[in-house]
Amino acid sequence: MRFALLFFCLLLSCSRGQAQPKRVLYVTYSAGYRHDSIPASIEVMQQIASANGALEVVASEDLSLISAAGLKDFDALFFFTSGELPIGDSQKQDLLDFVRSGKGFGGVHSATDTFYTWPDYGDLIGARFNGHPWVQNVRIDIEDPDHPSVYDLKPSFSIMDEIYQFRDFSRERDRVLMTLDTKSVDLTTPGVNPGTDDFPLAWCRNYGSGRVLYVALGHFESTWRDQRFQKLLLQSLLWLTGQVAGDATPRAGVQPNLAPNGIANAASFSPPMAISPGSFISIYGTGLTSGSTLAADAGTASLKLAGTSVRLSGTPVPLLYASAALVNAYVPLDLQGSSFDVGLSVAGGGTATSTVAGMDATPGIFTVTTAQNYATVWATGLGPVDQSGQFQVTRTQPMVTVAGAPAQILFSGLAPGIPGLYLVNVGLPVGLALPALLDFRFGNYESTVRLK
Repeated sequence: MRFALLFFCLLLSCSRGQAQPKRVLYVTYSAGYRHDSIPASIEVMQQIASANGALEVVASEDLSLISAAGLKDFDALFFFTSGELPIGDSQKQDLLDFVRSGKGFGGVHSATDTFYTWPDYGDLIGARFNGHPWVQNVRIDIEDPDHPSVYDLKPSFSIMDEIYQFRDFSRERDRVLMTLDTKSVDLTTPGVNPGTDDFPLAWCRNYGSGRVLYVALGHFESTWRDQRFQKLLLQSLLWLTGQVAGDATPRAGVQPNLAPNGIANAASFSPPMAISPGSFISIYGTGLTSGSTLAADAGTASLKLAGTSVRLSGTPVPLLYASAALVNAYVPLDLQGSSFDVGLSVAGGGTATSTVAGMDATPGIFTVTTAQNYATVWATGLGPVDQSGQFQVTRTQPMVTVAGAPAQILFSGLAPGIPGLYLVNVGLPVGLALPALLDFRFGNYESTVRLK
């Protein structure tokens, strides 16, 4: 008897210690266009919730649940809806009060194509649908890599979907999580919002004591079956229900400032305030991003990183790294000029400008590595190249000495597949005793490196 009583008490204690799943009401009512992906979306939403264990998703098209009584047992409301949902004014007020009281409201895809005649809903969700110019494979940049909803997708990803654009969106109200990489689409496509290259595709905000998050993807079933999208959904639901932390403070109005003489070769920072085609450059300053730090994938540099973009004489250039104090960019080989007008812009904020001299070459060495019988100088800014078979070789050949003796240049040119990175392979004397000094000269530039 004592054993049975003890066992019962242990079970009761364990059950009290287990947190109950947060409940999400998933509404898929379509008063306008109905998406074929809705059945798959219900399956996926419930599957990811069940697998995680911290969530329970209840899918319904019973709009009577959007009321104070219907929502009292839920922690978040999530829409995949369209058109003017037939609910009354009291229900609309109950929905707003539900979120303001500390609960969550989320939406996907056509949730912005909903309630056009209800101004408060537009304010709640953050924008209105304004067409889908692109139905194609696109690249999406993560702007806020620290937010849990998109953390696992940084720095960017590609996906096939119907891509929305919006009206009435404001960075002063919403914190942008991810944006369209405009390099992956044609901005001259009919119907594209004119005069902008800013196309947010996910954002969040605080609403009273509650949380709001919207994701523009989700038109196709293939999107819902994509594991990356499922991870985004799961983390968004956990954030909406208050189970993971993530800042929703808008990040608009940041004014970047460039440091004096703060633009030059990324390896040597010499000569000051001069850049050359085919080089990596560093830009130093303050407020160069809205707050995030992000590095691009090798070989897939983006025109916008952490919401920041750089233009050289009006031409956007790829970025490799962006932080509030430093931005690294690549100057394309075909971008020529005796000087460059540099413009660094922070999304939702200001633009800092400067004029920098242009030169044929601005050499700088990152590092030197050694193999059995040769050394490799890893550099940038070695200037123009010519095609030679499968390789691009520098028009100017460096001069190298090792331990005071002239060394043979085995190769001097661009590293295959990595724009902006030059390799200079140098033959080492037989029997060379290390350590030894390698002296590298390229035009007026000279650097001495200790080989180990």
